[in-house]
Amino acid sequence: MTEFPQERIVPWAAARSIFGATAVMGELDGMTQKLEPVLLSGDRISIGKNGLVFKQDSLLRAIKSGFSMPELFPMLMNPFSAIKAIITLKRISRFYDPNLNLRESLPVILRAGLETVTVYLNHHSRFNDMFSDFSDELITFNLAGSEPIGWLRRSTEGLFTAGSESAVGNPSVELTFLNKEIAFEGLLRGIDQLGATASGEMMIQGRLPLMDKIGYVSRIAQKEVPQPRL
Repeated sequence: MTEFPQERIVPWAAARSIFGATAVMGELDGMTQKLEPVLLSGDRISIGKNGLVFKQDSLLRAIKSGFSMPELFPMLMNPFSAIKAIITLKRISRFYDPNLNLRESLPVILRAGLETVTVYLNHHSRFNDMFSDFSDELITFNLAGSEPIGWLRRSTEGLFTAGSESAVGNPSVELTFLNKEIAFEGLLRGIDQLGATASGEMMIQGRLPLMDKIGYVSRIAQKEVPQPRL
């Protein structure tokens, strides 16, 4: 796809996962600020509109450990915005707690994971030609007996995007989890598509070769990118 510094894929995917989580949190409560990331020079990434800038290593460390200092000067220039963003980052971790409302958590952690994998699908040199046979595709992720909780789309131009709002169009693939507990565990630990379908925990309908390839890329991204347990 586009030229992209390969050494920045992991931190950028992590930053996009934060955006994905906050996008759904905003849909749920109507208040949460979407923390849209921006790549900056010098291996830096801004999180949100103003005030929060991390070195790439610091951002990954914040996600892994729950704490890492952002750059001081942007925080001093925009302290209110920075504090709001930090509070939002801290809130993300609760959606990864299986003891809380899983029905509310699922779209948050799914969207975070989908934003991660779109970075790999769009920018990783290893996967440039993997999807050349697919165009204008829609993959939906569902709970049995309910509406989709998220989707992944490949445009005719070859760009992957993710979402959690209602998807437009007929799905090429529908992946359906038997229940919310199975879905939560699969999203958190990784989905064994073959094993889960064989056991009846998950059903996949549609273009199976497309889902096989998406699953392959997703497993690689999940191993390399820390989840936003901030």
